[in-house]
Amino acid sequence: MPTFSTKIFNKYFIINFLFSALIVSFILGNLILNLNVLLLILTSFFFFGRKIFNLKFDVFDKVLIFLFIYILLNGILNTLLYNNETLDKDYSVFFKTIFFLIFLILFLVVKFLIIENIINFKIFFITAFICVTFVSADIIFQLIFGHDIFGFVAADRRLSGPFGDELIAGSFIQRFSLISLFLFPIFFKFKKKNIRNISTIIFIFLFLISLVLSGNRIPLLFFIITISLITIFEKQLRKFFLFFVIGTVSIILLIINSNSSYHSHVISFAEKSAQILLPFSSKNLVTSEIEKTKGYNQFYTIDFQGKRYLLQNSYLKEFKTGYLTWQDKKIIGGGVKSFKLNCPRAKILNCGSHPHNYYLEILASLGLIGFLIFFYLFYLIFTKIFLKKYFFKSSLNTFHLITPFFFLFLAEIFPIKSTGSFFSTGNATYIFLILSIIIALKKKFD
Repeated sequence: MPTFSTKIFNKYFIINFLFSALIVSFILGNLILNLNVLLLILTSFFFFGRKIFNLKFDVFDKVLIFLFIYILLNGILNTLLYNNETLDKDYSVFFKTIFFLIFLILFLVVKFLIIENIINFKIFFITAFICVTFVSADIIFQLIFGHDIFGFVAADRRLSGPFGDELIAGSFIQRFSLISLFLFPIFFKFKKKNIRNISTIIFIFLFLISLVLSGNRIPLLFFIITISLITIFEKQLRKFFLFFVIGTVSIILLIINSNSSYHSHVISFAEKSAQILLPFSSKNLVTSEIEKTKGYNQFYTIDFQGKRYLLQNSYLKEFKTGYLTWQDKKIIGGGVKSFKLNCPRAKILNCGSHPHNYYLEILASLGLIGFLIFFYLFYLIFTKIFLKKYFFKSSLNTFHLITPFFFLFLAEIFPIKSTGSFFSTGNATYIFLILSIIIALKKKFD
């Protein structure tokens, strides 16, 4: 196992710096994140190119490579189809497809770095902890002073911290807080367990409060669910579960019973969260004489229990838009990042840039074929990693490193979750990064 030398700028330091800097890049924006990903790939090939090319592929690699080959062919075919439909040559789908191939390279490179023990996870986890703590503290600062330390003004009861106009602070905290919190005890053995336990509880609630203040409902929900699952499955952390439940309920009750300006915000937050969990509730559907309506409303109706309803929830409208767009090209879809192009072509009104759901976007972009390949990959991960390790071999003591990554991955691909675009830089980087870590750790433990 390679170790860090006393010389700062050795290859292991550079690789670990770039790998850990990915977390910081999520805060700095897509341009920096793209540059960071590119530098990590190029640097890895510069130092370990020959070894990377000699990497043996397992079933996960083969399925993923097959998927990206399909994505490439899909992009070429759809580009030809677009150019036959219009006089104006449109190569945007093809170029977006070519760029998306970088995430396959990122997956293979990160997997190699982990298997070869080049990645020092301590540095990665410390970076995650610092970044999430900073974002959380910045949100609270924004609450108190009306702006964050960079001068970004808070939105209407939704705090963004260092992300400015992008209301994604909650998503960042949900994604990286669990990595930092639950893997610290694995690597750092505190002599006084009470200090470790109290510190863990304090930071859990710091992240929880900042998530509530961010106004991001889905990240908060999945933070609570994921942290609960991890504490249940991990024996070392199981004792935190009761503290977490009691603390969460206490914080919510205190805010609800307080006279603060965030009282109504929390109530609204809870109601909207219930709307997401109960898609066919009265808050989401309005029954009326929809049969007589034409134009805009015809796209946003649903038949349920013998009646036709008008969809009120904005996410349900977008989900319906995604479904209708897929119906236009069921088998192969329209290509990577083609939703904005295909949706109007399907004669659907009020099209957005994506349908706010990974599965619907994959269906609309890659068709049924691409969807089934993705589904098969997720199936392999669930059966060969989670079920096999947890329920058949019961190897928790040696396999616990993978636990938070697996549950974070499950939270990310939850079917009815509202999301950003699957093919965006931030989401794609995160998904394939987590995926590569899970599969690499599985191979190491095998």
